[in-house]
Amino acid sequence: MTLKINVMKKIIPLVTCFSALFITQVGNAQKATEIQDGPEAVTKNYSKHGIGAVLSSTNGKGLAYRYWPGTYGIQFSFLPISVESFEYYNLGVTGYARLKRYNFGELFVHAGIELQYQSIEESDQLSSYLPYTYYRVNSNGINAGFGPGYRFEMKPASFDVFLGYGLYARDESSDYVNASLNNGVSMFLSGGVAVFLNL
Repeated sequence: MTLKINVMKKIIPLVTCFSALFITQVGNAQKATEIQDGPEAVTKNYSKHGIGAVLSSTNGKGLAYRYWPGTYGIQFSFLPISVESFEYYNLGVTGYARLKRYNFGELFVHAGIELQYQSIEESDQLSSYLPYTYYRVNSNGINAGFGPGYRFEMKPASFDVFLGYGLYARDESSDYVNASLNNGVSMFLSGGVAVFLNL
């Protein structure tokens, strides 16, 4: 319980900072887009809808849907895996704000968060004379991050590259007393890629 309170104390200020930075960047993106919508603006027919796949440390994993009608966009992703003694589920949401368009793509900022659940069977042997003890470790995690990205437009597909900084929180539990658990909060660089088929 103490770990969860400490995790929340660290997550809330960081999410607040992410939100403030994202709102600031969105405002800058709005200005940048307005400047580029003049007579000399780059004209390109960008698709609003896309389906594809994403693999990122903070922007989600698995199958994805993106809706990006103008300056702002949003992406949803989901990855369900259940194989024998292993379960993994990931749900992600990412917001986009376009900064600048080019003939071959566009620069954007992103802020993403993903929730993940993992359940895996581990084994332990207290002594070479005793049989292995099998136990299950359940892990709940939150990954959140923000930063710049670039979208390469290659009709009928687009390719995104994410960079940035992220927060990673884990809360693991097990019924086995001697279970090796990996709990805590860490912060370091984030990144990822996504491929979308433009509809």
